[in-house]
Amino acid sequence: MELSARKKLILKTVISDYIRTAEPVGSKALASRPELRFSSATIRNEMSELEEMGYLEKPHTSAGRIPSPAGYRLYVDELMGRTDLSAADVDRINSVMKLKVKELDRMVSEAGKLISNLTDYTTLAVTPYMQRVTIRKFQIIAVSPLDFVIVVVTDSGVVKNKMLRTATPVTTEEAELLTYVLNQTLTNIPIDAITPQRFDIVRRAAGVTALLELVSQFLDEVIEEFSSQKVFLQGASKLLAYPEYQDAHKAQELLDYISDESHVPALRTFTRDIDGVRITIGPENGTDGPLQNASMVYATYNIGSMGRGLIGIVGPTRMDYAKLSARLALFSKGLNRLISETFFDDEQ
Repeated sequence: MELSARKKLILKTVISDYIRTAEPVGSKALASRPELRFSSATIRNEMSELEEMGYLEKPHTSAGRIPSPAGYRLYVDELMGRTDLSAADVDRINSVMKLKVKELDRMVSEAGKLISNLTDYTTLAVTPYMQRVTIRKFQIIAVSPLDFVIVVVTDSGVVKNKMLRTATPVTTEEAELLTYVLNQTLTNIPIDAITPQRFDIVRRAAGVTALLELVSQFLDEVIEEFSSQKVFLQGASKLLAYPEYQDAHKAQELLDYISDESHVPALRTFTRDIDGVRITIGPENGTDGPLQNASMVYATYNIGSMGRGLIGIVGPTRMDYAKLSARLALFSKGLNRLISETFFDDEQ
């Protein structure tokens, strides 16, 4: 059934008031609003019909009504309109995006912290699933006959290094040969192509040394790190500021769920074919976890051909979706630009 213009106006006003006050909205309060030139009885009848249609809900302890997930969805899709950010908002977002960090994980974590501070919501930042990352360069630096530093540089400019200590001495010439073979054999291929069989080529060409096995273990660690996604939760305590999550058990249940990396495969589906900002409300997040009673406003960021990560706001379904989506859209655009400048400009 298509909603009349009057029903849409009343629903929009109910949602706007509830977002602002967190209190159920009654017909008498709406009748006093200048934009609603209808009688209290008319508004009451329309709200009853909106409830029957599934757009409003009536809490047991109140005469007023609150939006349902379906009501929020209609609001987001058709009613909320576009919110223009103030000059102060734009300046603040642009200023925090001047961050320059060469470690992608740290940048993603910091980005989550920044958007949490900008919005006063708990944020979730997920790193990309980066099996398409490739190693651009290996370097082994001899510190002593027993101590070596191995450095791995990826095609996105991410640097991983580790101090290795061998059980027996290794000559500088042996370390240099191993460096050469690694660069000839294992660079410029996806990391998931660095198989034990391919590493056997390195073993045959470089010879078996005490250093070789330590390098092999380090490579396994690097591959595992890049092949898994990380979840960074920022501003967890901000969730408790909302009436819907003043029950600490309910808040903790949601925080535990979204910070658990075992749920990343489900979150990963959010990053597929997404451009711009998306909003998922209540049961749209699934029906078997605490996200079914929450909402997410999220966007993706790109790491070139390696994939997409996710940055999002998590909170009660009572959100100012228009303002939050506008802020996140500008922030994600800045994050994409920053990633491009930080990780790819050096390759030009």
